[in-house]
Amino acid sequence: MSLTLYIVRHGERMDHVEPSFVYTSPTPFDPPLTPRGKRQAKQTGSYIYTLQQESISNDTKRNAKFFIITSPFARTTETGIGIAEGISASEPNSKIKFRIDSSLAEWHTSAYFPQAVPNSIISKRFEEIHEKSGKEDNSNYPFEVDFSYTPVLNELPKYPEGIHEVLKRCQSALAGISSPFIQQIKQSRSSEDSEKLDTDVVLIMVTHGWGFNVIQEACSKSAGWKEAGFCAVSRAKWIPKEDSEGVEGGGIPDITVSDVNDTDDSEKTEIERKNEEAINSLNAVNPDGKWIIDVSANTDHIKGI
Repeated sequence: MSLTLYIVRHGERMDHVEPSFVYTSPTPFDPPLTPRGKRQAKQTGSYIYTLQQESISNDTKRNAKFFIITSPFARTTETGIGIAEGISASEPNSKIKFRIDSSLAEWHTSAYFPQAVPNSIISKRFEEIHEKSGKEDNSNYPFEVDFSYTPVLNELPKYPEGIHEVLKRCQSALAGISSPFIQQIKQSRSSEDSEKLDTDVVLIMVTHGWGFNVIQEACSKSAGWKEAGFCAVSRAKWIPKEDSEGVEGGGIPDITVSDVNDTDDSEKTEIERKNEEAINSLNAVNPDGKWIIDVSANTDHIKGI
């Protein structure tokens, strides 16, 4: 059994090409994708499928299971749907489960939002997806909505969300979403179940610019913060502890307080203390193994779209 993580930023958002959107929409805090953004998302799904196939030996029959986990904002869920469509177009029999998790949400800061985003966007997303996939028969839809999934965070972060809080949240997203599969890998190694041994679990986390970078940094200290364009993709492979000897990379980011602190001197003492707590949690090494990033913030797959 293997575990691969794809970190994806959403596609092109409507308010970036239609400035009037924020003045005319009843939900200016939750812009959808543009038509171009939807095409980018579908192409990203095809790209992820191709990358995944390239990592499999031609003489090995593998059972791939895709899990798309998205932020509850419209632009990320629409990106997730497009990714599912792209994967399904490449492999119609793909097994894809679709989940929504607020731990992947946009940074809920006053710098981005003049007031708190209502939690109603979460239930609205489920209603939209349920309606789109069909209440009775979604056999022709590219994924199965996993309504039984228990998210790491089932409501939007408290507003206004600080830097140390978003660091902790995104770290929790990576740990909480991936941990059940990491435990399955440990169990499969002591099992003779050939189906489990020959299964490739593919996690696709669809998030925002800040979440993209924090999760990538939490995977590998060598990744570094990068400008993540629309539908940027990073790939990280999970290396169990017993296989990681001699494998370079991975671990937790070498982030310092100065990297994330831009406050006035009068505020620094308390905020630096909290930032240090968040950074210390990021520095807690996972005893079960480590992530190795081999693709970082790539957008070549959507050139020309």
